[in-house]
Amino acid sequence: MKMKPLITLLLVAAGVVALAIVSAHRRQATPPTAVGKPVLPKLNLEAVSRIEITRTAAPIVIRHTEDGWQVANLYGYPADLGKLRTDLLKLKDLKIGDVARGMSLETNAVTLVDLQDASGKPLATLRLAERASNPDPQSWRSTESRYLSVAGNPAIYRVKDPLDDFDGDAKTWVDAQLLNVSSSDIQMIEMSSPTGTVVTLSRDTGSLQLQDLSSHETFDASGVYGIDSAFSYLTFAGVANPALTDAQTGLTTPHVYRVHLKNGETYTARIGAASTNGDHFVRLSFECAAAGTNAVLKAAQEKRKAELDPLWSKWTYLISDTTAQNMMRSRASLVKPKTDSTNQVNHAEAH
Repeated sequence: MKMKPLITLLLVAAGVVALAIVSAHRRQATPPTAVGKPVLPKLNLEAVSRIEITRTAAPIVIRHTEDGWQVANLYGYPADLGKLRTDLLKLKDLKIGDVARGMSLETNAVTLVDLQDASGKPLATLRLAERASNPDPQSWRSTESRYLSVAGNPAIYRVKDPLDDFDGDAKTWVDAQLLNVSSSDIQMIEMSSPTGTVVTLSRDTGSLQLQDLSSHETFDASGVYGIDSAFSYLTFAGVANPALTDAQTGLTTPHVYRVHLKNGETYTARIGAASTNGDHFVRLSFECAAAGTNAVLKAAQEKRKAELDPLWSKWTYLISDTTAQNMMRSRASLVKPKTDSTNQVNHAEAH
């Protein structure tokens, strides 16, 4: 055999071998029998009664009770059913996007998600790999995907959904928004201190104005900022231990912040002492003026009351110090003495 044909034959053979190796590697890296299949094919969501999410501290426990779904870490505060349903469906619908080779989750898995039935028996347990804050889009740490494993299965899968909610704290699983009142809907604001001092802002025409100004004072409208928006997207930082007494929370002699809306609704916050981390204890209540013969308004008010009373009558919340301070502003922060030029103008107008 001549040398040239022999070399050609060897090169062709080497190419065939290389192609076979690459093809085998690809088949090994992404088995076509696994990709696209459910991660948890046997998961029965109807049987899930308890969820434990463990990171570095005590687990977050979301449990189903006779009173519905609750977050145990927040003293049994009601869970956000919409969020809970969405995230459970995500787990049910997870599909295998890739199968990892040569990877271990022993050092990277920081989130353990355990789904249990009513007796505490595990229905499915997931180990979620840590996600980097500045991920390489081409790596398994991509923000658009996550690697995980399932208890009882040695395989490590990549799924498209990053499952962000499972990295949050206990408050992730509740609706922390308490109120969202637009300042333009406010007719009057009353702020009273434990000593009985009352500050009143009312909207007779146009913007909110301070009542009962003396002849030596002028209203500082810039001071209203923060006061009129205290109930705008009001969220809680936490819920108080129900075992605490009013004396312990400072709600025996609270500051009172009351907002009257143009539609007859009244929202009241009673602000107590600061907690150890600086947040203030607060208790909320809702009232509404008689709707008279307006059936539509009456129905809306009754619905609103039915939504708020079960929570507000039972729970004491913690709100940020900044928000609490805006609800406890003094009269002095809203007035300034009249200057000589102001007095001269007023004197001239009087004549």
